[in-house]
Amino acid sequence: MRTSSSHNQQISCENFTTKASTIKKLATHSPFLSSSAHSMPITNTLAFATVDVFTTTPFKGNQLAVVRIPPELNLSQETKQTIACEFNLSETVFLHDPQVSHAQRRLDIFTLSQELPFAGHPVIGAACYICQHLETETDQTIMLCKAGPVTCHYDRKDNFMEVETPHNVHIHSQTVSGKAVLKTQPYLSNILAATYYFPIVSLVRGLSFILINLPSITPYMEKLEAGTACIDPSSAKLDEGWEPSLIGFYFYVIISHPNEIVQKIRTRMLEPSVGEDAATGSAACTLACYLALKDGGSGRTYQYSIEQGVEMGRASEIHVRVTLDTESKTVHSVVLAGRAVLVTQGLLHLP
Repeated sequence: MRTSSSHNQQISCENFTTKASTIKKLATHSPFLSSSAHSMPITNTLAFATVDVFTTTPFKGNQLAVVRIPPELNLSQETKQTIACEFNLSETVFLHDPQVSHAQRRLDIFTLSQELPFAGHPVIGAACYICQHLETETDQTIMLCKAGPVTCHYDRKDNFMEVETPHNVHIHSQTVSGKAVLKTQPYLSNILAATYYFPIVSLVRGLSFILINLPSITPYMEKLEAGTACIDPSSAKLDEGWEPSLIGFYFYVIISHPNEIVQKIRTRMLEPSVGEDAATGSAACTLACYLALKDGGSGRTYQYSIEQGVEMGRASEIHVRVTLDTESKTVHSVVLAGRAVLVTQGLLHLP
């Protein structure tokens, strides 16, 4: 979901460094395995790959590490978090191989500090990796995320993945004031009055975003400061039952005419713990749902093409399709779509 900074710098995890190829740590017995796994055959090497997501060009889009877990291995949460820090990317996913081919696969999504119930670019990247490199005869796969099962449809001709996204869209009663935003984005003082208020919207429990509409890309979007904390967390209050949650700042500019079938949007995603993100599928889905609900229309379907990561030099193209229910009060379905390209692959050695 996120890349560490606008200059492609990676945030360091304490006691870990980035390794672009095989992580060379060898031992005969792994203390990182959960207790239940010690009765099973121990595998000391895990296959991994890195892919760039929401792009077809290597070194663009958003980076993702995919670590394959064989059926007989049970890694602890602590180990998964340690491995995620070792890769030092915004997200690392653990793809559990099924007992039989073409079965559902469990997908665990980790940032540098926590596990997420769902995230857009990890799901698109993992699904593309499955269909392009593991199950090359199938055009559909189902992954089991913490937020629920995710069905993925792959168009081989266009190298295009569509994901039926879990959602429980909630617009919170509390908002974030323009004054709070201006504390860390002072350049916006020309357009953001202290009396402005911005919505906090959750896609599912655990994933929330503050949506900030800017009037133009130049100069406002380009001048955002990605290296500073956004606001005091206490300024973003979620409704009861929706905490804890990741809370990110999603700045956006609508660049297409309202009557166009596909609405084009330029975005930047800032989040205190990682800086800036090159492509944020969950934030894109959240924004699309919010705009669709705002426009309304019984059973209406809206399409969005969202460009992100341009200012970081990692341009990404995210597609979202939102369909409202027959009363136009809730979201009936959310489809996230995009492409991914393989960049590296190798072996990770467990200690």
